[in-house]
Amino acid sequence: MEKINYRLTLLSSLIISPRSNLALYRELGEFSTEWISDSVYLKKDKLRVIYPFYQYGEYGKYEEYVSGNGAYYLPGSSIKGALCQKDLMVDDVTVPAEAIVLRNLQKVQYLKEEKKACQEPFLDHVGVEMVKKGVVLNGECYIDNLEKFKELIGKANRTAKKRIGRMRKRLLRLEQKAYSDKLCGVFHEVAEKLECVAENDNVFLLGGYKGLFHSMEVETDLPETEGAVFLDPETMLTHGLVKIEII
Repeated sequence: MEKINYRLTLLSSLIISPRSNLALYRELGEFSTEWISDSVYLKKDKLRVIYPFYQYGEYGKYEEYVSGNGAYYLPGSSIKGALCQKDLMVDDVTVPAEAIVLRNLQKVQYLKEEKKACQEPFLDHVGVEMVKKGVVLNGECYIDNLEKFKELIGKANRTAKKRIGRMRKRLLRLEQKAYSDKLCGVFHEVAEKLECVAENDNVFLLGGYKGLFHSMEVETDLPETEGAVFLDPETMLTHGLVKIEII
């Protein structure tokens, strides 16, 4: 098998969390807010639960991570799954501790109630570790040959473009509803930015928190008000938009 070196550039934040039983709880003394910084993306004082990013070793107290001792990584299996190829071996990718941020999830809520609908933190007592946008990660994988790997990237990109197209279509339909001008502006902005992302031929989707509607590749009869709209508030894009390059 041929060894391939590749580079990932995060166009939006990336969320990949281990099992829920590895969550950290404030009431159990597994973290203290004194170790956590306030930000526009996190309601620090309300935190009760933290979902960490993947790490090697045992999940201890949170202050051990934020002091720079967290051995974070992006599972190779996640990349393999996103590329939809069983005959591909992908090594885990090291993620620097400084690339990890703790944030509340942002979600457009109450879509069925036009006067109540808004974009706000979802479960503001829960913090989720994620890799911030703009981070560049280098990885290695093994496959029969380089051309086959290029074919996988092309296939993943075509799938991503389909899903991004479906996301845009839904957002533009939501924009036409009688929501507040502010929320309609959000839908329009995200749709415009997704259109720009879709022009790239080496972008694919990785990780979670896109919402069921945006995770399906096929058309659906679900109304546009069904399902969640999770957003990365820093980029105003969906989570997990990643550019891949062979190096």
